[in-house]
Amino acid sequence: MTKPTAPAVLPPDTRTRILDLAETLLLERGFNAFSYQHLARELGVKPAAIHYHFPSKDDLGTALVARQLRRLRKWRALPRLTDLQPAQQLEALLAVYDNHLGHDRRVCQFGALAADFRTLPAAMQAELRTFNRELTEWLAEVLAVGRATGELRFVGSPTAKATQVLTVLAGALQVARVHDDSAYHVIVGQLRLELWPESKPRATAR
Repeated sequence: MTKPTAPAVLPPDTRTRILDLAETLLLERGFNAFSYQHLARELGVKPAAIHYHFPSKDDLGTALVARQLRRLRKWRALPRLTDLQPAQQLEALLAVYDNHLGHDRRVCQFGALAADFRTLPAAMQAELRTFNRELTEWLAEVLAVGRATGELRFVGSPTAKATQVLTVLAGALQVARVHDDSAYHVIVGQLRLELWPESKPRATAR
């Protein structure tokens, strides 16, 4: 019996290639540190091809953050995440930041854009605020449930703690870029000491 032929894997379209490269450059250099000429040269296309999909860099930047927001919404709705206990959900979030560290100590998108925030177009600023608000709200809910069930511990409001945790994680990636991976692990290790009760084993979700 002939085995079924595996479906062909199509290469990403030009728009996706532009977004992927722009995201890489954003995380490595910052939004204001690359141009359409950089993108065109790396992709082997003319700048007009970039302008066809994104008439201005403002449009490109807004599309980048909007894509990240869609990723967040899809990720937090995945059954493999929603079916986890709060402590495991928190571990899943930490794994996302660990992944950034493993990619040549890349900062997260929020951390990369925060420094340039005042120079960003209004639409891009709005998307970034929405992303940060939704991530904070999700984490605050995880922390609140975790404290109620005894899996996690902290003082103060869940929203304030969620804001602190996300700020620390973004900062830890930036510190690692200046120093090395060990600096990141020290910072995240301290977070774990503060959030997990000593009497309870820490479950890992990777």
